[in-house]
Amino acid sequence: MHLLNRAVNFVEKICLAGSSCAMLLIMFVTTFDLLARKMIDYSIPSLYELTEDYLMVSLVFLSLSYVYSVGGHVRVTLLEKHFSPSIKKPLQKFLLLLGLILFGFITQKGWEVTVRAVEFQEVSNSVLAYPLAPAFFLVPLGSGLLCLRILQSLFSPLGPPIDHEHGEPSSID
Repeated sequence: MHLLNRAVNFVEKICLAGSSCAMLLIMFVTTFDLLARKMIDYSIPSLYELTEDYLMVSLVFLSLSYVYSVGGHVRVTLLEKHFSPSIKKPLQKFLLLLGLILFGFITQKGWEVTVRAVEFQEVSNSVLAYPLAPAFFLVPLGSGLLCLRILQSLFSPLGPPIDHEHGEPSSID
C-alpha cells in the first residue's frame, strides 16, 4: 500500500506540474496574442482552439487528484452540520462511493474516446489540424488518478483527506 501511495504521489506531482504549466501558458500566450493583435495587427492562428482543446483540459483534469488530496473540492455542508457523527461517517463514505462511480465512468468513457481518436487519427478542425488523442488522454488520466485517491480514502482508516481551511474531512458532493 505504501508503494502504491508513493507511485500515486509521484504521478500526481507530475500532473500538477503539467496543470501549472498549462495555466501559465494560457496566461502568457493569450496576453501575447492580445498585445500582438492590438499593436501589430497579428493574431496567432488557432490559439483559441489549442487553448480550448489542450490547455484547459490539462488545467482541469491534471489537477483533480491533487485538489482532492488537499481537501480543495467544493462541498455543500448545509445539512451535514445537523447530522450526528454516527450518520456523518457512513454518509461521507456513500458520497465518496458516488464520486468514485462518477469519475470511474468518466475514466472509462474518456479512455474509449482516446482509443477511438487514435484509431481514426482524429485531428482538430483548426487550421493547424493537430492530433486530439493526447488531449483526450488527459481526461482518463486525471479522472483515473482521482479514482485511486478516492479508493484510498474509502479503504484508509484515516478516512478522506482533511480540508485544511475548515478542519473537516473533504468529500466530493
